Amino acid sequence: MMPLRREMVFLYSMYAEHESGFGDEEYRAIFRKIAYQVDHGTWTEKTGYDFPALPRQTRGNDCGVFVLMYTLSMVCGIGFQFEEMDMPVIRQWWCLLMERFQIDGVGSKTTSNLPAHVQAVQERKRNDKTLVDLILTSKSAEQHLVDTLGGKRSNWFPLKPRAQVPVYIENEQSLLVLCNYMSGVHHRTQTQLTYNNEVEFICGCLLSEAIIHGLCEYKACLGRRLKMFSSRVLFITHVKLMNLIEELPEK
Repeated sequence: MMPLRREMVFLYSMYAEHESGFGDEEYRAIFRKIAYQVDHGTWTEKTGYDFPALPRQTRGNDCGVFVLMYTLSMVCGIGFQFEEMDMPVIRQWWCLLMERFQIDGVGSKTTSNLPAHVQAVQERKRNDKTLVDLILTSKSAEQHLVDTLGGKRSNWFPLKPRAQVPVYIENEQSLLVLCNYMSGVHHRTQTQLTYNNEVEFICGCLLSEAIIHGLCEYKACLGRRLKMFSSRVLFITHVKLMNLIEELPEK
């Protein structure tokens, strides 16, 4: 609503699907009553059809983001300088903006309120990154790949059908980083293994070897940390117990 102009703007990102340009007549009726209370004069009503350059939604669930951008564009008077393809970037921009101004319920504060499946995806991405970082920085993982290229027995060579090869890592960015790393190890290492396609060899053999070795090393690392933690707890408990004994009155 723009009272000074006596204008009501009903914008809907999928306006082209409705002959009137706005699908909900009940909302229109409500705002007409509000407008009449603000000013008894005649109000002009506009829809998406009245804005030739209005970006339009054709798929997905971006209607809320469209409304935010419609509002921002009109308030700032900058025109509608975005398209449907910009939605992923615009979503991130709004999140950063809200975190920057510490708006309640944004960022880490909302993590626990996210749907379970969203939390699961985020947790999986973190696990993928942890595993890839471990493989990239582990000397034993690199040596394992070198040994495999040198002829050490591998369950994944000769190459198996792709459906039988465990991928485990789902994040495409993490997979790309890992494959580039293995390609570098491969080019630095002489190998007696013969194959027809380097990409298939890396994805079908080296990738599986790296992931399985990384998982084993990660599990061993967790075991060592748990053992150190347990030892530390036992030591602290022992010290506290000895202090308590020393404080007991002599009989």
